[in-house]
Amino acid sequence: MIGFIMAFFRRFFGGYDSKFDFLEKRGVQMIICVLSVFLWELFKGFVWWKALIIGVLVYIFWCKGHWYYFMCGTEDDEYIDEQLAKGRKTAMNWIVKPINKWLGFEERSRQYCFVGMMIRYTVYALPVALFVGWKFYNAAFAIPFVYNAMFWVELPKTRFCKAPTNWSEWFSGLIIGWSLI
Repeated sequence: MIGFIMAFFRRFFGGYDSKFDFLEKRGVQMIICVLSVFLWELFKGFVWWKALIIGVLVYIFWCKGHWYYFMCGTEDDEYIDEQLAKGRKTAMNWIVKPINKWLGFEERSRQYCFVGMMIRYTVYALPVALFVGWKFYNAAFAIPFVYNAMFWVELPKTRFCKAPTNWSEWFSGLIIGWSLI
């Protein structure tokens, strides 16, 4: 059950076009995420303060940016340059860039983005894994593969999932939710 809740949440958090404007606010989304994980962890038998910490950490896990990495090397360079000029920052670039340079991957390439996603998701999964177990960390490790796979496979466009990244959000939420079981 929590797998499907997290799948719906992750897709919703990724920018699902809701008819209710208040659902688009990050504060409301945060409350939905923390509350759903909190209630699930209480149901599993965690004490309330551990369940609350897990809920907050799962929210932080989802909300820390991955910007153009999630486009798996398909993001438009003009758009990236425009966003950088506006002051937007790439996620964990202080470590992603040197590792990619060492590996020999060109910036903004598919490989570069894959490494960026891998670092971003595995680093933010560590605190949650300390509470719920390494299955959460393993699930987070799978997310960059999911994002890349959705760009290889042509899935149908629906109201709920209009692009490969939308399908990725759905499947990554499902994987993370299952890891909380």
